Amino acid sequence: MTADHSTHTGLLCLGGGTGIGPIKALVEDVAEHGDRRPVEAFYGARSDHDLYDIDTMMRLQKTYPWLEVRPVVSTGPGPKGGLKGLLPEAVRRRGPWHEYDACLSGPPGMIRSSVDAVRCIGMPAERIRHDSAEELATTGPD
Repeated sequence: MTADHSTHTGLLCLGGGTGIGPIKALVEDVAEHGDRRPVEAFYGARSDHDLYDIDTMMRLQKTYPWLEVRPVVSTGPGPKGGLKGLLPEAVRRRGPWHEYDACLSGPPGMIRSSVDAVRCIGMPAERIRHDSAEELATTGPD
């Protein structure tokens, strides 16, 4: 996944678990290219204890005024300033995203449900990038 630097549309980034690593790299890439387009990074985990490297993401948010980091947890009290629920639902509730491109990284199930969520709210498939399609393939019974 790479950021398209030929456009000034916003970036809607969804990272689940350690999938936040590629999202962090995209944020750093946008910063290196001097872009000032809005970047909304939703970071999903089961609990606030599972938000791998959240401190780095929050430091990046303080450094770059065009970056908004939104932690989302499905269980527990939730992170300070974060959202409660499933990642795709949180993204749907916070839209609209019609002037954004989406980049998704994380477990295959999260990516599948997140692709469905952003497609349902009107984002065209060609504006959605995600981890390898092979990882999304469903497997049948052995």
